[in-house]
Amino acid sequence: MAFKILKQMIEESQKIMVFSGMGLVRESGIPYFRDEPYAYQIETKYGVSPEEFLSTAYYSSRPGAFYSFYKNEVLKLGGEPNAAHYALAKLEKLKEKAGGSLIVATRTISSFHQRAGVKNVIELHGNIYNNHCIQCGKEFSPQYILESHGIPHCDECQGAIRPGILLAGERLDNGLISKVADETEKADMLLVIGTHLDAYLTKRFRNYYEGERLVLITNETHPTDREANMVIYEKASDVLPKIVDEIERDTAAEQDSADAINAEKN
Repeated sequence: MAFKILKQMIEESQKIMVFSGMGLVRESGIPYFRDEPYAYQIETKYGVSPEEFLSTAYYSSRPGAFYSFYKNEVLKLGGEPNAAHYALAKLEKLKEKAGGSLIVATRTISSFHQRAGVKNVIELHGNIYNNHCIQCGKEFSPQYILESHGIPHCDECQGAIRPGILLAGERLDNGLISKVADETEKADMLLVIGTHLDAYLTKRFRNYYEGERLVLITNETHPTDREANMVIYEKASDVLPKIVDEIERDTAAEQDSADAINAEKN
């Protein structure tokens, strides 16, 4: 029954805003640096917590140690988009064909949504792909950083390369904040995936949402779940592909029926 209701909500919505959290990244097999025992393993291995490593203070004062951690514990994690990422990409196309839209806001840094084909993504914390030289601005891939010896430098001007992620101690881009707030306010459906309603992303922006289709898909419970209009306690990578595939089949059947009617008229 919940699947049927969610499918109907999605079909009836014209502007869908998606808040995507670390839970969706975990479904791709990537641990979150705050998760136990991963956080404990990092601190035991390096003698520094992941939060301290990924701070602007540590990056500025100990760039060599920072990049050792960044290469081994961030870039080498790899990972690929999962079925939920691809389902959202498919749903975005379906909504655009129908004159609607789907936008994803996330604090994750692996660009799984874009790699799966989603076009409209707001990455509040940047990503591991948009690295740049602090002197000339030339951009560099994660692979370039991985293959560099020690601190990576620009191959043209020898300037230091800045990772494309937001570090602790840095301010969020005001333009991105405004964009998430504006798009959330315009939305007639808010789909929260892989996080809870008291997490930073949802806590900061969900009050801008004025609709009655706040849907939470998660495999973990939280006291704030009751504030959603609907909660589905399953993996998004299991739920979304089934629903989006059904919507796609229904849309194709409707189009075939319309084409048949037009053919008869002609």
